[in-house]
Amino acid sequence: MREALPRDAAAIRRLLEAVLDRRLEDHHAAQLARNLLYFLSGQGNALLLLEEGERVVGAASVWVRQGVFDDLPVARVDRLLLDPEHRTPEAALALLEQAAALARSVGAGDFEVSLEDPLPLPEGTLKDLGMTALGTYRARIR
Repeated sequence: MREALPRDAAAIRRLLEAVLDRRLEDHHAAQLARNLLYFLSGQGNALLLLEEGERVVGAASVWVRQGVFDDLPVARVDRLLLDPEHRTPEAALALLEQAAALARSVGAGDFEVSLEDPLPLPEGTLKDLGMTALGTYRARIR
């Protein structure tokens, strides 16, 4: 598990192609590389990569921002991708654990997970991460 670098664009493209089950056209791949550069240049942004050997099999985007109504920063995971062959509770949990560790390391008071696609997470995941659910996709770090 590690944070993505701009040079990871090709590996992220392969992951996205596996998730979408189709090849990205070159202009879409170029846009993905530009988006990665833009995302990584933002303060508080991180793209966490889950690797198996040299292959990227999962990714989670984490945004850290100062909350308007809170004194502490808020960390948010808004995308989590897993290669179809690695779409397991363990892989999803590993990415969320790393995202929660990142949130704690920057002093975040809230950790939000807002995903469009339900993940195969084990029951009790929030508790295992040391969190208490506040809403459907939001949890407070203890």
